[in-house]
Amino acid sequence: MPDEPSTKNTERQDLTRSMARSHRIASQRNTVSEEPSKAIYLSRLGRLAVGLISSLNMSNDKANNTTATAAGNEHEQSGLARPTNIPNSILPPSEWLSAYNKILDRHPLRTKMITSAVVSAFGSALGSYLSQTSPRKPGKRTESVFSNINWTDVLSYAIHGGLINAPISHYWFEWLSANGPSSNTASVLVDQLVVQPPLLVLMFVCLDIFRANIRATINQFREARVISNALENAGPAVVASWRFWPFAVYLTFKYLKKKHYTVALNLCSVAWTVYLSRRSPQVSK
Repeated sequence: MPDEPSTKNTERQDLTRSMARSHRIASQRNTVSEEPSKAIYLSRLGRLAVGLISSLNMSNDKANNTTATAAGNEHEQSGLARPTNIPNSILPPSEWLSAYNKILDRHPLRTKMITSAVVSAFGSALGSYLSQTSPRKPGKRTESVFSNINWTDVLSYAIHGGLINAPISHYWFEWLSANGPSSNTASVLVDQLVVQPPLLVLMFVCLDIFRANIRATINQFREARVISNALENAGPAVVASWRFWPFAVYLTFKYLKKKHYTVALNLCSVAWTVYLSRRSPQVSK
C-alpha cells in the first residue's frame, strides 16, 4: 500500500499543473480577444477623425460660398459691382460722390467754400477760353490753350466764390430752410426776388475790386523787380540775422517760460524790423 504523504503530494502537483494550464489557456484567450477589440477601437476612432475633418471642410466651403454670394448680391442690388480690370486705387464716380457727401456732412462750410471756388474758377476759365477762341487761319501758329484764358478773371471768380458767395449761400439757405415758407414755390420766389439782386450787385462790385487789386499787384510786382531785389537783399539779411536771432532765441528758451516765447520774440522783432527798415533802399518819390 503506497505511502499516504507521497500520494497527497502527487495529487497537489497534478492540481497545480492543471491550474497553471487553465490559467495559460485563459490568458491566451484574453490576449486573442483583446487584439481584435483594440483594432476595432482604433479603426472607429480613425473614421470619427476623418468625419470631423470632412465636416469642418464642408462648413468652411459653405461659409465662403455664402460670403461670396452675399457680397455679389449686395453689389448687384446697389449697382456698385467693380469691374475686375479696374485697379483698387481708382474709385468709381459713385464712390467719389459718397466720399464727398461724408466730407460735406463733417465740414459743411469749408467743403462748400472749396467747391464754390473750384467751380467758379473752372466756369470762368471755360467761358474765357470759349469767348476768345476764333477759327484758326491758314498758316497761323496754333496758340496754347492757356494763353486764351484771362487768369485775372479766373482768380477773381475763385476768390468771390470761395470767400463770399459760399458762406452767404450756406447761411442763407440754412435760415430759409428753418424759418422760410413751407412751400418750395414761395421759397424760390423769396430767394430770387429778395436775395438774388443784392447778391448780383455785390458780386460785380467784388469782382471789380479783385480785378483791380490783382492787376495792380501784378504790375507792381513787375515794375519793382520783386524777385531780383529779394535775391539781392536775402544774402546780407541772412548773415545779419545769424548775428542777432540765435542769441535772442537762446536767451528766450533759457530764461522764459514756454507761454512767453512768442511775446518775447515779438519784442525782439521790433529791433530787427528797425534794422531792416534802416538798411532797405529808399524809394524815390
